[in-house]
Amino acid sequence: MTKKEFWKRASNWGMICGLALFVVSLISWGLKLELNQMNWAIQLMHFAVICPLILYTGFNNARLCGPQGYSYGRAVGYIFAMMMFAGIVAGVGNFLMTNFIARDYFDGIMATQLEKMLAVYQGTGMEAKMYEMSDRIARLLTNPIVLILNSVFDLVIKGGFLGLILAAFIQKKPDFFADAHTVDNNNEQID
Repeated sequence: MTKKEFWKRASNWGMICGLALFVVSLISWGLKLELNQMNWAIQLMHFAVICPLILYTGFNNARLCGPQGYSYGRAVGYIFAMMMFAGIVAGVGNFLMTNFIARDYFDGIMATQLEKMLAVYQGTGMEAKMYEMSDRIARLLTNPIVLILNSVFDLVIKGGFLGLILAAFIQKKPDFFADAHTVDNNNEQID
């Protein structure tokens, strides 16, 4: 697999993974899960989406590499690249969710969290300062760049840890005893 094919496949499958994760966000919003339920349910659904996609694309990449094999390092690198692209697409989806599709829902979550935080600081004389700071944080959490970077970081870490484990199953040792037709590093057949 050439570098161009590597990045093309990573971006395509990352986009598919990111769109699938956006659908998971839509489903969790549609189910109107409470905040404490939403966290574990969404993480479980993310796991159910990410693992099969990593395995499918990883085994497919190993097959495409032919007799030259598919090393553990290449598999992990591919998974990290795929998760980076998935994070970009999922971040755009999160921006759409928090600012347009489910704005009232997320505003309600932010208001609930703000009330809890202000209750902690009530009577300390810091209520106004904490309200101002939390308002800045709330605006920051709806910023598209912050949401995209957060999603990229989240999926690179989450997918990366899964990738470290799954790449052990995906890797394919080179076939040193392949028939007379071998493949060089540019995937061109040599007679």
